[in-house]
Amino acid sequence: MYDQYLHAYEKLSLGMAGLLMGLALLCLHGFALFRPEAAKAALSRAAENDKAGRLLLTIDFVWIFLLLLDVSWNPLRMNLFDFNPFRPLLIILCPLVWFIMYGQTKALVFPRALGLFLLLMAIVPLTAAFLKDPVTRLLIPIWWYPVLTVAMFWVGKPYLFRDWTKCYVASPLLYKYSNIFGLVYGAAVLVCSFFWF
Repeated sequence: MYDQYLHAYEKLSLGMAGLLMGLALLCLHGFALFRPEAAKAALSRAAENDKAGRLLLTIDFVWIFLLLLDVSWNPLRMNLFDFNPFRPLLIILCPLVWFIMYGQTKALVFPRALGLFLLLMAIVPLTAAFLKDPVTRLLIPIWWYPVLTVAMFWVGKPYLFRDWTKCYVASPLLYKYSNIFGLVYGAAVLVCSFFWF
């Protein structure tokens, strides 16, 4: 009975959130570690990849629009509480802001879009891990809070993404050991999702 009042994010179990997060980390860092040339080339081009940036920006705003759209068939509709009176205005502004950003942002679209995507994505695993047992659930917020911080910088100062990725790709030790850490972290989250979450 209570489930009908839950948002779609709240219906995601801790185990499933951990499974998806662990697999994503293993895939991303595994690819970066075992196919370094391809991964470095993709990272080097990412900041200036406006086509991918505009596609990701569109996905971001469709996601935001679904969060705002208050219809019964929409599982992503979100209760805005005190801001509910502003919902119609926000629904109108959402495509307008997308149109302005899509058409008027001339450079570094991808870092902005990626930062916004990560901000939207983070709430999903963080909601699944909120106030849950066991204590190993903290692996999820420990990873995501730094990601949220970095994502906010990318949205506001996208040139940092370009500068950081250049330094990252140019440093073999940083590249190697950060990806080993990501691989191990992903494996730890995956193991926890099977045995403890």
